[in-house]
Amino acid sequence: MLISFNRFLEDYGLYLALGVVALIIIVVCAIVLPYYLKRKKEKPAPRLIDKTAYVTALGGEANILSKELKGSRIVLRLADLSKVDKEKLKEAGVDGFIMMSDKLTLVLKGDAETAYKTIFGE
Repeated sequence: MLISFNRFLEDYGLYLALGVVALIIIVVCAIVLPYYLKRKKEKPAPRLIDKTAYVTALGGEANILSKELKGSRIVLRLADLSKVDKEKLKEAGVDGFIMMSDKLTLVLKGDAETAYKTIFGE
C-alpha cells in the first residue's frame, strides 16, 4: 500500500501541485476581483467648472495679472493675494494651493486644461 502511494505521488505529484496552485489562484481572484471591480465603478462625478465662481474667488478679473497652465496646475500672478477666497475656490473644485509672493498656484486633480480653458477662455 505504501509503495503504491509513493508511486502515485511520483507519477502525479506535479499535476497535484499544479492543481493546488490553480485552486489558490482561483480563490485569490474570487476574493480580490469583486473588490477591484467595485472600487473601479466608484468614480466621482466630474466637477462642473463655474467661471464666475473662480473669478470671484480670485478677487475679480482686475486682480488677475497673468495666468499660465502647467500640467495639473494653474499658475496665476495676482495684484492682491488678500482678495483670494480659498474656501470659495475649494468649493469651486480646487484641490490645493501654493502661495508665493504675488503668485498663486491652483492644484487641480482633474482635468486642469479643461478648467483653464473654461475659466479663461483660451
